[in-house]
Amino acid sequence: MLSAIVIAPRQGDVIRTQEAVVRTLGVLVGASVADLVRDACIAGPPGLKLDIVADHAGCAIAAHADPARALNAALLQARCDHVLVLEGGAAPAFGFIDELSDWVAARGAHAAVAFRLEAETLTHRIFPALAPVVGLVARKTDCLAVEAPGAAAIARKLRAKTLRTRARKLV
Repeated sequence: MLSAIVIAPRQGDVIRTQEAVVRTLGVLVGASVADLVRDACIAGPPGLKLDIVADHAGCAIAAHADPARALNAALLQARCDHVLVLEGGAAPAFGFIDELSDWVAARGAHAAVAFRLEAETLTHRIFPALAPVVGLVARKTDCLAVEAPGAAAIARKLRAKTLRTRARKLV
């Protein structure tokens, strides 16, 4: 099982930030029903009323002005040994539950895996490995050791392999 962490985008607009987090959390419902995600936490800056979203969604909140500290606090609250970290406003495409279930079944085989955005530009279509990383699945202890502000930074430091399933922008 995995603990999910949604990183709130650092935008000044409260409504857009809340919408991005809510839409990403909504995608995780299917993973929870499939017994893949056990718990969830929102990591973000204070003052965006993310505590209200967390209360309605039934998940934890880790608020801090520093992105790395907010993510670190969320990782410490995670119940499972492995975490699914997603940037708010992004969601894994159809089929991610099956691919993550396979990853969980073969835990020892993979240290970390990352979700990249679907190709939106010609460059990303030609070179899909250049698409931005918006999600990550890894051991909680590995993520805590690197102290990075987001999924892309953690994936880079852990040298995560890219999953076949891509992610799409929701907002």
